[in-house]
Amino acid sequence: MTGEVKHLANNERYRILKIDGETYIMDIEGSFWKIIFPFLFWLLPNHVFKVNNQALVEQLQTEKMERTGVSGRASIIGTAYAGGVFLSPLMNYFGVPMPPLVNIALLILALILVGLLYFTFSRNRKKKMYDVVELEGLPGDKLRILPSSIKQVLNVLFSYIFLLGISVFFFLGYVESENIMVLIIASGGILGFLIINRKAVKEGTATVKFKG
Repeated sequence: MTGEVKHLANNERYRILKIDGETYIMDIEGSFWKIIFPFLFWLLPNHVFKVNNQALVEQLQTEKMERTGVSGRASIIGTAYAGGVFLSPLMNYFGVPMPPLVNIALLILALILVGLLYFTFSRNRKKKMYDVVELEGLPGDKLRILPSSIKQVLNVLFSYIFLLGISVFFFLGYVESENIMVLIIASGGILGFLIINRKAVKEGTATVKFKG
């Protein structure tokens, strides 16, 4: 069965699915395991909520989701590169010798803070949705959503391996160098890793299978 996936206006936590004239809302951040392993979106059933109120659907789609175009991506990459060039001469100043236990404690603290930051943003997006409609009050169903192409699978796989590998590399680099800046870079990599699941349920045509 073919359906259409759309972003929710200014709320990246949810997707709108149009299937056989019916409208469903899907929460892509509702499962911790699907955040850590985005491939599970394609392998396991996903809970969706059916929306029968067309006015509500139109309200949720009122604002157009802003996309980062080529120029936007170039600006972000350029800024990150310029920041890296600017900070590279200062890297030695962030190296503070500390006992191994303190290093490990700071590493664990960084992971906890990244997790708290991510889930705070996610909770705010949920609150924004529930200000409009409480999903638990809608009829529920379960479906599997399949990848649209092998290109999407490779995209998610490459992003997953790359960001996870970069994060682990910099975390190990921090343990070795005791450089706080390296720890900050590693934390940024983990934050990027946590949003890969958005690539697994991207906007466009998708093949779906209802459970049962």
